[in-house]
Amino acid sequence: MSGTLHAFEMIHKATPVQRTGVCPVFGSERFLKKLVVKNLLDALGDEEAEFSSAQFEGASASWADVMDELSTRTLFGGGGPKVVVVDEADGFVKEHRGPLEKLVENPPSDGLLVLVVDSWASNTKLYKRCEKAGVQVQCDPPVIKRGRSKSRDDAKIAKWLKTRASEQYDFELPAAGPAILVELTECNFGRMEQELAKLSLYATDRPLDNNRIREIVGGWPAQTMWSAIDAATDGNAGAALALLDQLLRSGEHPLALLGQMSWSLRRFAEVGELAQRDVRNGRRVDLNATLQKAGFRSWGGEIDNASRRLKQLGRERVSQMNRWLLEADLALKGTHSKPDRGRLVLESLFVKMSSELSPVQAK
Repeated sequence: MSGTLHAFEMIHKATPVQRTGVCPVFGSERFLKKLVVKNLLDALGDEEAEFSSAQFEGASASWADVMDELSTRTLFGGGGPKVVVVDEADGFVKEHRGPLEKLVENPPSDGLLVLVVDSWASNTKLYKRCEKAGVQVQCDPPVIKRGRSKSRDDAKIAKWLKTRASEQYDFELPAAGPAILVELTECNFGRMEQELAKLSLYATDRPLDNNRIREIVGGWPAQTMWSAIDAATDGNAGAALALLDQLLRSGEHPLALLGQMSWSLRRFAEVGELAQRDVRNGRRVDLNATLQKAGFRSWGGEIDNASRRLKQLGRERVSQMNRWLLEADLALKGTHSKPDRGRLVLESLFVKMSSELSPVQAK
């Protein structure tokens, strides 16, 4: 078998893996890369085949040492391949691209070199040769392609999380459970794995529902921040500032809080952009459908609450939301990077959404 697979395909579909040559494991998700390598080693290390492996750190690995290890057979013989893993191998690949291309064309008879990298450009000769000669595994969040645009495939991620919870941790996630995990962890697979392990402990006494998952995963700081955002978008700046003060006094960093704020507030900006697009194209704006497209959930009354908050904010402020968030991010990483000054940035954002200010005053 040859080609480029996503990590989900390799792990859950028991896809046959190559036994010789070069197997790149690439992408942004460190947890998925570790899981793929483990799955690969487990698949090759069955009971019927003697098997050995070795691992190098890319920063200190020399070509001679890696090749020596790749050609060294296990002490007791057997029919399994020798697997050598070079971790964080971006620099190793850059330095030895030519020899690697030759290795792909003339692979060892019973050795497999696994390269764990962040970047793996599809327009290189090495990428194309590896794709043709064997299997390479992509470890980014799965995406849906629509023409030239791409968007995260939340349906695939949800299926993965439900399967992972059932097979690895022996509990069932409710239908909306994956969406809550993606939301609260910002789709970080390592964090989602940790939260699945935590949730499995709470699932032993009774099944988990959506509110319980949000409480367990989010904890007090996350719940307080959601309440602050709700108060701010309701126009109640006083309540939002009081909750923000609690968080900052407890040691939460302003930049971390902005991340949670940004995810929530960008949805309002997305609603505005989608509505404007419909108007430009002569289509009637279906507010409920637009809210769902922007990421507001259809359960728990979120659509109704978002519709009400959207009216409170008004078109003018919604259109400014992405600019406000960008300016806040730049300030927290520059002039207001210290927590005491960072407080002013977040307070300013909440005040701009106050019902006491007109949209023009909030600019």
